[in-house]
Amino acid sequence: MTVNDVDALPLVSQRQRHLLLDDLDPDQYEAVTTTADVVVVRAGAGSGKTTVLTRRIAWRVDTESANARHVLAITFTRQAAGELRRRLRQLAGETERESHLVTAGTFHAVALSLLRQRREDQGKQMPNVLNNRYALLSAARGTERPGDESYDILNMIDWAHARLLSPADVVKRLSASEWRLNITINSFADIFHAYETMKRKRGVLDMNDMISLVVKEAREQPQFADSIRWQFRHVHVDEAQDMNPLQYAFLQLLLGDRPDVFLVGDPNQAIYGFNGADNSLFDELPGIDTPATIINLPSNYRCSPQIVTGAVHVLANGSQHADAVSRRHDGRAIELIRCQDDDDELRQLTSHIKNLASDGFTWNSIAVLARTNQLATNIARALTANDIPLKESRLGQAEQAALSEASALGSRHAMTAWSSDILDQETLDEDDELIVQQSVREVALKVREYLDENRHGVVDGRSFASWFSGAGREDESTGVEVLTFHAAKGREWPAVLLAGVEPGLLPHSSARTDEAKREEARLAYVACTRAADRLLITWADTRGGNRAGPSPLIRGIPTGEWSPAPPPDSVRERNTKRRQTKDPRKTAVMTWRAHAARVAGLPEQSLITDSEIERILATQTIDEVSIMTVVGELRGRRLAPRIIAALDGADHDEGV
Repeated sequence: MTVNDVDALPLVSQRQRHLLLDDLDPDQYEAVTTTADVVVVRAGAGSGKTTVLTRRIAWRVDTESANARHVLAITFTRQAAGELRRRLRQLAGETERESHLVTAGTFHAVALSLLRQRREDQGKQMPNVLNNRYALLSAARGTERPGDESYDILNMIDWAHARLLSPADVVKRLSASEWRLNITINSFADIFHAYETMKRKRGVLDMNDMISLVVKEAREQPQFADSIRWQFRHVHVDEAQDMNPLQYAFLQLLLGDRPDVFLVGDPNQAIYGFNGADNSLFDELPGIDTPATIINLPSNYRCSPQIVTGAVHVLANGSQHADAVSRRHDGRAIELIRCQDDDDELRQLTSHIKNLASDGFTWNSIAVLARTNQLATNIARALTANDIPLKESRLGQAEQAALSEASALGSRHAMTAWSSDILDQETLDEDDELIVQQSVREVALKVREYLDENRHGVVDGRSFASWFSGAGREDESTGVEVLTFHAAKGREWPAVLLAGVEPGLLPHSSARTDEAKREEARLAYVACTRAADRLLITWADTRGGNRAGPSPLIRGIPTGEWSPAPPPDSVRERNTKRRQTKDPRKTAVMTWRAHAARVAGLPEQSLITDSEIERILATQTIDEVSIMTVVGELRGRRLAPRIIAALDGADHDEGV
């Protein structure tokens, strides 16, 4: 079964199990090897959750406690599904495909595959997947073209579906504090009803229908539910804190009365409540009677101790708690940068980015994160005006939504129809009010360009998405990234600057309820933990002519002033002796590290630290095993041949 994001992946048995376990810490080891049926892994930022998830799957297949053909791994994004598949392939090794297959994909892709399979079994035609939601919404509203609020209305429709709300339920159950549109709740309910009616009349499905139809039919037809549970007996869910009620209903359908489920998530990274996610589902697992085994992964291998301490403090200011501890070496202090106003903030951001570049950070290793798209756009313009290259990977909300729609298209005909529906509309004005829709047209133009370049052969939305991320977008190779906090989730950089950390932006003025304010604190925590080595935070005393000042979320944040302690006498003596003899072996390793880090675009200490090099050189026999003892199994296998080669070169030069 291979549909959209659903791929079948081989895993081989009979591998030495230490390859799966030896480099895990005790908490990770427990998560991978536990025999419990229902496992909830609370994986903090930088704790290696994807490693644990993939090792868990491989371990169960190797120990024959799970049949790989009946294993399902669910993710929330195509990117996460791709990374999961890549790691599973690495664990499988360079082998031929076997009958043992793991299925990996997003909630929507898995549901769509099941629905298509169901229609084939019934001998019925599969309804078409909606290609252009904007055009359908316009038809439902009786307008000729989408208005500038169309994106927000469709987002609210998605929110209602995620919360299992019908058009009638919206009026009854939505409170004023949850409402975000510039139209009344009753007006939205009318539009929502017309949109759903139009879908039925045209016989089309949108992304929400894929999951809800599978759930509905499985509840009504027990044989269908049984066939799903037979097919997927061992279920794994990544980023489980982001499940919404509709996705949770789908999960319950998969599990039935005998759950075998492994959920990985971080309650402190639950930041999608505005899209209908409900993190209490991950915390409580309602309707699942089998007691859950809870395993915590508090170790952060990404961020310096200063950054972890600061991020935990931000959570505490938002009335939340995290048991997180950095396993990294000591780092630089967090920098707090006070700015007079908006313009001064842009000047200071520019200056500090250039200083980071002077300190050895590559452009690609630096990111600027902002709470809103508008602020991110202003920052991007300022950096460009000051000759700082940008990595053009930041997509606007509407452009990202359009790209997702285009990526789901299954054929050349569907892609042609989708792009024509958008491009053949009356030309839009290019004023600021319609810039969102204009960005959708840009994606449609890219689809048409892709089809023109690939006139022969089979094409689909997935191949377009790959093209778009490479040849389809220019100037992606080098540059600082400017992203919103939400868009940065799942990413990391050696150096991160958080801009506009002040009331109204963080927490955002739209956060009116207590839970919404707690979510803003979690969002700030996510933003802080994107930084591995350097974290800089800016705010303005005035913004837009109004008083601002630092956000209450960073009040009293410990910056972790950095003053490295002097080394022990034994280390000082050894270092002095080596300096006196010029220590060619250390020089060789340091030279290799500088070159390798420059090629990879990383700070040298992120590749291998000075102390690790010292420990390696202090061992009596330097080989792969001794290097793995210092830096761990996986890093050791990767770095050992290069370190040994550098040492061999130094020994040869010395005539050893």
